[in-house]
Amino acid sequence: MPVPVIYPKVSLEETSGRISRWLVADGATVTTGQVLFEIENDKAAVEVEAPADGILSGPAAEGEMVEVGSEVARILLPGEVAAPVPRPAAVAQPAVVVAAGPVMVPAPRAPNPTPLARRIARESGLALDGLRGTGPHGRVQKKDVLARLNALAAHPETPPAAEGTLNAVWLRLGEGLPVVLLHGYSADLNNWRGLFAGARVDWPVLALDLPAHGGSPRDLPADLDALAEQVEATLAQLGVTAFVLGGHSFGAAAAARIAARRRADVRGLFLFAPAGLGPQINQPFTEGILRASQAASLRPWLEYLVHDPRVISDAFVKAVVAARADEGLTQAMAAFAARFFPDGTQSFAIGADLAALRIPARVAFGRQDRILPFDSTRGLPGNIGLHALNDCGHMPHLEQPELALRLLAELVRSAG
Repeated sequence: MPVPVIYPKVSLEETSGRISRWLVADGATVTTGQVLFEIENDKAAVEVEAPADGILSGPAAEGEMVEVGSEVARILLPGEVAAPVPRPAAVAQPAVVVAAGPVMVPAPRAPNPTPLARRIARESGLALDGLRGTGPHGRVQKKDVLARLNALAAHPETPPAAEGTLNAVWLRLGEGLPVVLLHGYSADLNNWRGLFAGARVDWPVLALDLPAHGGSPRDLPADLDALAEQVEATLAQLGVTAFVLGGHSFGAAAAARIAARRRADVRGLFLFAPAGLGPQINQPFTEGILRASQAASLRPWLEYLVHDPRVISDAFVKAVVAARADEGLTQAMAAFAARFFPDGTQSFAIGADLAALRIPARVAFGRQDRILPFDSTRGLPGNIGLHALNDCGHMPHLEQPELALRLLAELVRSAG
């Protein structure tokens, strides 16, 4: 029988909600645990995973109001035929009653924004004075702030995005000190989604695509400092001030340089398998991961990243295959590797950057890492905490996500 996909209860008071974005299309093959869709409300952003292997059928429309616990799609098992997914009646909206005779107009209320609306406004530099909300009792909600921002963006005098800024996506919305994440070489910001899949975090999470990767400009930065400047400029334009910074592999090296430059208010630093601790790097991998373009040739290289090959799902492989179809992107990453890993050597170092830090800083490194040698951690300065992980390769945040997330949360708390 088809397996139903249920709209989950995100908060105790919630009885209905909307799907903000489907990550897979109708008719797509999905695997158990693969993220199907995202929910965002004023308190949380949640990813909902597939309850079974099969084919996604009849997904509800994005933005459609549905009851908590209702069926929003089905997963068909092999040989099953698609059938219409029953849709509950639309969630009723309260009727507006117009009274006869004179109407008393109350004095304007304070905006009283929700926590999420307040944060978005603060990060966007938007004043809430005079903004009328559409929530209960005129409360300003996320959609009210976004509507105002969209209206301002349409004004011809609105300054354009700064040239050279990077592609960025909020993976989680929340309150408190945000966490900014930088991925590694040949990946993109989606590499972080597995760390948060099914997890609840209270703090905002922003992921960036490095230059020459993902959706960011493909111009090649001259060196690690030039790359750091692009990240700093992007965060400044987004209004992100104080934050915890995290990175994986090359992104971790970039994070260390940004923290050491002290031009951004980095309150804490977490590095997963950081590059830049020594000159060695697996050159066959850095070249092979870009030469391969089919699932059969990519999977062996992707499995080289981890200790347990089961971590590399079919969905992971398909995403990389899709990225390799963009020849311009692949060429940009090849030029990136030639600049930062010439002759199979890491041409940059972060030891001095780490030694100069005066903020909480941690490193998680897999003992079975086959891309960067675990022995390079011997040179870590004494002010850096090292978590040496057994049965772990080059991707600690995906191979041991529960531990990685707990350690990251501890750092966020200490940095706040």
